[in-house]
Amino acid sequence: MKYLWSLIIVLCAFPASATSIVPKSLEEMVAESDHIVVATIRAVGMVNARGVPVLAPDARTGPGESNQMRLQLEISEVLSPRDGAIPVAVTVPLWKMWHYRLGTMQEELVGSRGIFLLVGPQHAPVYPIGFQRSPEERQAILALLRN
Repeated sequence: MKYLWSLIIVLCAFPASATSIVPKSLEEMVAESDHIVVATIRAVGMVNARGVPVLAPDARTGPGESNQMRLQLEISEVLSPRDGAIPVAVTVPLWKMWHYRLGTMQEELVGSRGIFLLVGPQHAPVYPIGFQRSPEERQAILALLRN
């Protein structure tokens, strides 16, 4: 539960200070998702504009930065594979405009588990916010998938 609250704080509070995005409903995001998976974040990484890994814990993303944060997910269950098969492990690129610090994200997110709403072959978030959901929302998501 500690990880869940940490994740909610990181994914909601930090973005609010950087850029405002109108939230979408769970119903909208489920309908727009190509893949809905239950997964654990095994690693958090960062690459620069050339795709070269950035290792410095103080490295940042956000406006004016060329770095991109990426989540390494280990998938334990596929709830909805609308866009073909999905591998056991995927890399999820986060929106570059959020103000993130690599070390903080690694400390807060690695080991956390959730339901991820993803799109396309690049397994991108369905929307910049709210794409990782609590495991407690499983039944609501499954009900939306049946509709």
